[in-house]
Amino acid sequence: MISETVQSLSSTLHSTSTTITNKIHDNYPNLSDKLTDNYSTIYSTFNDKYFAIYSSLSNTRSTVSSTFNDGTAYIYNLSSSIGNQVSSYASMIEPVGDHEEREVTKIHPNDNLGKDVIKLDVDREEIFNHIVDLYCCKPTKECFKHYDDDAIFEDPLIYAAGLQNLKAQFYGLPKVFVKSTTQSCKILENTPNYLRFELEQKYVLPFVGRAMKINSQIKLEFNPENKKIIRHTDLWYGNPIGKEGMLRKGAATLVSMFVSVPKE
Repeated sequence: MISETVQSLSSTLHSTSTTITNKIHDNYPNLSDKLTDNYSTIYSTFNDKYFAIYSSLSNTRSTVSSTFNDGTAYIYNLSSSIGNQVSSYASMIEPVGDHEEREVTKIHPNDNLGKDVIKLDVDREEIFNHIVDLYCCKPTKECFKHYDDDAIFEDPLIYAAGLQNLKAQFYGLPKVFVKSTTQSCKILENTPNYLRFELEQKYVLPFVGRAMKINSQIKLEFNPENKKIIRHTDLWYGNPIGKEGMLRKGAATLVSMFVSVPKE
């Protein structure tokens, strides 16, 4: 009984709808056409917009997924990349036996000038001696007085921007090595904007009773206005460093986080 009633009601509604539609079409053909056209336009526009939104969301999802996957892969490879880089440079470091070697106690830079290099004046000598103290694991606040606040330090493993980060790299050396001594030096360049020299350092490792040598070619670049150091580059064995890179910046940040720099 209920089923027959529902079917009858459905049939009546369908018949009424058809009648109304036919009457609108007969009496108001323009309105009917406009409604149809508007419906088609709205439907088409909705489909286009919906497709664009769907496509945009799909592309965004793909981009996010790809970026996440790339980032995850990068994080997983980060430790091995650092390890490979450290291993690469460590292989260049010459191990030194337990026997004592010649140790330079006092360096006179003007006695170690390269060919055609201009003699260092008093200020440049002071700068040179401060740099030697840094590499001999003897950092003091006086060692940094010739650096600009925005100075950059870089070597094959580190890229540190800003004086505070630069200081942390050298205050961290005594925490890694028992001591460091200068074996030899040579001044390679002395111009108004640059001071470049070689230092051969013997670094003594803790606990193992062993040492290793690193030949550093150090290049200091000066601000022509205030005469302060704006860039300190350390080339190991004269090899180029390359781009600053995320790994070297990250290494410098880690050192700065864990090394305490004395307040002025």
